[in-house]
Amino acid sequence: MPSKTSLRTLPENAELDFGQSDESGRLLPLEEDQLFHEINLLRVEGFYFCLDPKAAAKRRDRQTFIEKLKQAGSIVEQPITIEPHPTYGYPSVLAYKLLQAIMKKLTDYGYPAPEHVSFSKRELMELCGHASFGGWQSQNLFRAAMQLNSTKVWCSFFDKGNKDWQVITFYIVDSCLFSGRGEKIQQCVFHLHPAIIKSLNSRYSFCLNFTRMTGLEPIGAALFKRLFFHFSNLYSKNPSPDISFTKDYAAICRTWLGDIKPERYKSLIVSNQLGRHMQALKQCGLIRSWEIRKNADKTGFNLSFWPGSSFFEDYHQFYAPHQQPPMLVRKTQDEQTIQRPMELVAYFYRRLYRTDTVDEAIFSNKETAFAAALLENHSFEDLQAWVDFALAEARRTGFDIRSFGGIRQYAAAFEARRVQERQHHEREMAQVSERRERQHQDRYQQFYRSELLRLRQAMGAEALAALEEQARQGLGDEASGIGARFLIRVRVDQILVQQHQVPSFEQWRQQNPG
Repeated sequence: MPSKTSLRTLPENAELDFGQSDESGRLLPLEEDQLFHEINLLRVEGFYFCLDPKAAAKRRDRQTFIEKLKQAGSIVEQPITIEPHPTYGYPSVLAYKLLQAIMKKLTDYGYPAPEHVSFSKRELMELCGHASFGGWQSQNLFRAAMQLNSTKVWCSFFDKGNKDWQVITFYIVDSCLFSGRGEKIQQCVFHLHPAIIKSLNSRYSFCLNFTRMTGLEPIGAALFKRLFFHFSNLYSKNPSPDISFTKDYAAICRTWLGDIKPERYKSLIVSNQLGRHMQALKQCGLIRSWEIRKNADKTGFNLSFWPGSSFFEDYHQFYAPHQQPPMLVRKTQDEQTIQRPMELVAYFYRRLYRTDTVDEAIFSNKETAFAAALLENHSFEDLQAWVDFALAEARRTGFDIRSFGGIRQYAAAFEARRVQERQHHEREMAQVSERRERQHQDRYQQFYRSELLRLRQAMGAEALAALEEQARQGLGDEASGIGARFLIRVRVDQILVQQHQVPSFEQWRQQNPG
């Protein structure tokens, strides 16, 4: 069985890169790069991820939060529960980055969004922000992926199609497949929960400028998404450049940023927690300013935000004149070169070990490369049949087959079996065709006889006698021989067929194909 990785923690990457500036230092406009984000996930993210790695490491048990939702015009409090896996831990910074990469890849695939998302080695390197991709980076990526695959969520989920709320339990990533060399992951495939894909394809999403987000730390990215979402709602109702958004600081920490601990003093909010992230949001142009004020009862703080030029640029780019812009449809070879080969190898190991899942396995590059080569000339279904045949033969002969490459030695025997099956199938199809032809002939004969009987009965005795006399004269000397009566009847039938245009077998069959 492919090996499981050992696990470490990936430190947060704080390096910022917002693009180029002109001579005056003003940030130049970025080329728009769309990211469609499902709205239920936006709500869940604030509880699902703990963006403080130290605090996330301490969360081992199920966490239950109270979420305030607007339903039927009123505010309703609903619980949202996050249950981390005891081995992989609570989702944190790298898992957050991974989910953003998955959503971006879904956007690139276009509508309708598929349930599978595939990544190559190059994309994984870009995702982790590394020039190289060694063993410890792979281990941390594996851990982050398994957090998405094993952290259970209970929450209220809005179904746009039915326009109602449902309480559901799900994992964001239903299953994941990996391939690589040793402990170095080079390809991976993620299968998202169907409810997320259904919601995304129902256009229950909003659009973000992914390029502006790429240089932000996870806390900055979380703030970016939330603020853009709220700014958009406000601006759609009041298209004024003076709009602002205000929210309780403690609520932001609790519901936007994974329940991180609020600071007690304004100075610490700026210096220790949010200051650099707000500066980054100003630098990328989402906000032009922000402010901390004491709340009404003086027990905490409110944060107020004013949108910057980039928000207005992106809003008009993405939402005007249409409320929801179309996804960019980009053709991809991911399914053929990454997803299907890994699914074929996974199929082999599920059958070999008689198990339902291989989520924690990392397949070798040789295996997935071999599978990709086979898929160039064979259908996925034929290769599944090859796997089944190879495993059955290995068990019958007592051969200890251990890897996907082991099916190679059964190629000739499988092809011979396929030839036999094909020949047998062709014989069966020929027999079926022959039986069907006989049935058509029998049905036509019944039609032919009944049609002639109907025509004879419709003629009357005198007309029929005259037609028989015409036939007798046409036969000449044959009309007085031993079978004259039969020949006269045949000749009468021929005359009736010609006069009344009774269809031939070919004509009748075209009208009665069944």
